[in-house]
Amino acid sequence: MSKLNLGPVKAFNVMKTCFGRFEDVGVSKVEFKNYKRQINLFIGEYDADMVVKYLNEKKKHSQPNLSYDYITDEENRLKGLFWCDDQAKHNYHVFGDVISFDATYRSNKYSMVFVPFTGIDNHHCNVTFGATLLASETADTYIWLLRVFLKAVGSQPKVVVTDQDPTMKKAISVVFVDTRHQLCMWYVMHKLSLKVFMLFYVWHFRIHCILKYMAFCTLLLFF
Repeated sequence: MSKLNLGPVKAFNVMKTCFGRFEDVGVSKVEFKNYKRQINLFIGEYDADMVVKYLNEKKKHSQPNLSYDYITDEENRLKGLFWCDDQAKHNYHVFGDVISFDATYRSNKYSMVFVPFTGIDNHHCNVTFGATLLASETADTYIWLLRVFLKAVGSQPKVVVTDQDPTMKKAISVVFVDTRHQLCMWYVMHKLSLKVFMLFYVWHFRIHCILKYMAFCTLLLFF
């Protein structure tokens, strides 16, 4: 159940639904919580090591073409983790002319940013070209990310779409030298709507002040 990101209480309720009654589950809700606590204590501070080990084992035994890379900080803590499997590479080979990567997804436990590389297939559906977890959003981190992505897929995209992030822009200019950088249309329209609203508000306020001034001047003419 932990693989489905279910807590002990929800996992217990799922088991109850599967077996029909609470009595048929075989354990209590408290025992579910205790077992979850024991797992967390066993993992401790080695969760990042377990992820890297899992990717390494997967590359050895089931997906030899799996690409992954990671970096750590001065205290040997995970700073960035990138992975790209066979399906992602195939997607990029077929639909990788235009890619997008977005850093707006932040996990709630580790405060790391989830950065997926995505595109659109011939059915106008999203496809994935790779994914990353980042602990910081600096230009150096994005340069590392784009370099390992380029190493995994083998070629630069023709167009890359991002939001207006200066660190992304710098990294793209360093790594994707032959790629055209475009801003996301949603981001452009969002900013445009805000600016148009502010412009409308300013002009509305000015017109309102002018009308009040004209009304005041008109009253002065009668006295």
